[in-house]
Amino acid sequence: MVKVEVENIVLNITTSTPIVILRDTKGGGILPIVIGLFEAQAILLTLEKEEFPRPLTHDLLKLVIDHLGGKIIRIEIHSLKENTYYANLIIEAGSQQIKIDCRPSDGIALALKASAPIFASEDLIENPDIIKYYAGKESLNAGPSDRPINQKEAEEFRKYLEQLNAQEFWKKLKEETEET
Repeated sequence: MVKVEVENIVLNITTSTPIVILRDTKGGGILPIVIGLFEAQAILLTLEKEEFPRPLTHDLLKLVIDHLGGKIIRIEIHSLKENTYYANLIIEAGSQQIKIDCRPSDGIALALKASAPIFASEDLIENPDIIKYYAGKESLNAGPSDRPINQKEAEEFRKYLEQLNAQEFWKKLKEETEET
């Protein structure tokens, strides 16, 4: 396992799918993982240190873990099977460590909220040039570029996510599913 950090969230313009880019802190390799819109929003809001008057889902889970005397130690993204990444959330409870299966995106959001490290299997780390395939431009309808989105673009994407209502989301998801 190697320690990784969230470098950015990019938008695959072709599929309108957010991708979290994790970067190996020592070797510079990357791990791009396709995530859902709501998970992208949770990660972006955490990175931007946004505070809300009521807890959002990941905040709630962290509060439950904390109130039960647990502590989020780390997330480990350990494998890729049939185009799906698998991860474990490692929680310390008393004198034992508990591994809980989780989606990497949820684990990343929780790790960021708990200031816990994120680790990934070395086998999953890619050459940084792969980001060129995933990167997007300012417009949600633009073609691919050779860079990740910048801070302004991330803010625009966050606003796009906030304005997306559930009905539009499920309609878009259904349309994408029918296309494949």
